[in-house]
Amino acid sequence: MPSREELIETVDQYLNALVARDPAALQLAPAVKFTENCIPLPLGKGLWATATGLGAYKHYICDEYAGQAGFFGVIEEMGNPAIFAMRLKTEYRHITEIETLVARFGNPLYAPEALLAPRPVFDEIVPPEERSPRDELVRITNLYFDGIEQNDGSIIPLYPDAYRIENGVKTTSNESRRGGVGSLSIAEGISSGFFEYIPQIRDRRFPVVDEHRGLCLGFVYFEHPGNVKSVDVPRRGKLDLAPFTQKPSTAMIAELFKIRGGKIQAIDAILEFLPYGIKSGWD
Repeated sequence: MPSREELIETVDQYLNALVARDPAALQLAPAVKFTENCIPLPLGKGLWATATGLGAYKHYICDEYAGQAGFFGVIEEMGNPAIFAMRLKTEYRHITEIETLVARFGNPLYAPEALLAPRPVFDEIVPPEERSPRDELVRITNLYFDGIEQNDGSIIPLYPDAYRIENGVKTTSNESRRGGVGSLSIAEGISSGFFEYIPQIRDRRFPVVDEHRGLCLGFVYFEHPGNVKSVDVPRRGKLDLAPFTQKPSTAMIAELFKIRGGKIQAIDAILEFLPYGIKSGWD
């Protein structure tokens, strides 16, 4: 099994090769597979042709047991910021799988300028007595997505002050979003019925898990049929949904959960809106 340090080194090698536009600098398995926003591509295409630098925000999620690493960061694309999530799988120090998600300018939820450094809570080691085994971390994470599908935040084990940040935007307990669902807690927002426009969260995968830090990284797909225009939210009244929900789309989301003592402390997500019904590329 690779060590955490070796996985981070491999991620850094990949990022350096990416901005140098030099796939030949990597140790690749002969049958390496690469996708960008669900689309299989040859190395050298997509972000490989446009990356021009790395931002200051870099967060590593390492799973020595599975030989996989996740990464959240900001990357420059032709001089413009993009928000970037990645998963690498390795075998014998060779990269076998590369899954990338790039959120670009034009995304309705987009604040790369707010992503300056990883939040410390995600790097904190969880005391042994508060750790959950791998299967339990995945189960707890799945409850969050079940809660959204069922419009029921009560089934999700959460700390009272748990928060969620998406593409750099705080979308829960945010006073700047007063009057909207973004000012509610995670559980309140989900139970409000606001997410009625997301009837299904499919193809859930949880390939990177760090038991010592209580981290579970999932790749999931939120289906937006586009057929809900407004919702009645308790104590908020009738709320019109954002225009981006008024057309069919699928949101590909890389979502990272910090879990301590069997409860979710924090959620960090990177997402991009893609054609409705798109397949993950990783069946």
